[in-house]
Amino acid sequence: MQRTLPLLLVGLFACGGASAEIEGTAGGVAWSDSSWVYVGARYIVISDIELDCRDADWVESNYDEGVAPTDIDVTVLQFAFPSSESVSTGRSAISQGGQAEATIVNLAGDVFHEYPATSGTLDVDSVEEDESATGSFESVTFEDGTLSGSFTAEWCVNLKP
Repeated sequence: MQRTLPLLLVGLFACGGASAEIEGTAGGVAWSDSSWVYVGARYIVISDIELDCRDADWVESNYDEGVAPTDIDVTVLQFAFPSSESVSTGRSAISQGGQAEATIVNLAGDVFHEYPATSGTLDVDSVEEDESATGSFESVTFEDGTLSGSFTAEWCVNLKP
């Protein structure tokens, strides 16, 4: 508890309360907790490294194969609602072309990989427009692993429909 509390306080002040607790390995990454979690338009994005909202303007539903959308070296877990203009509350089944999609996007130099999830669930508990969203995801299954976790995301104006 002594070690956890200072780290929690740093995360609250550094990112306005944004956080994600993730368990599992997928997309070649052993995921853990993150303080860089954003919601905006139809996306929820969880980054494995410090990622400012200003640097998240490259996020989209479909990427050009083999073409890196940004020059930042980052791996993100991206949830998208393809048939909606915004993230909404409720439970969504995850599948490509379904209610919600989950993709791990890995960018390292000129190397760009997408790892789409084949199944799982995404529960969005609350959405406060222009403020935040909270929720969880369970058994999100990728070719090389499964992720589960929860999140509190802060609003990011740079995430566009």
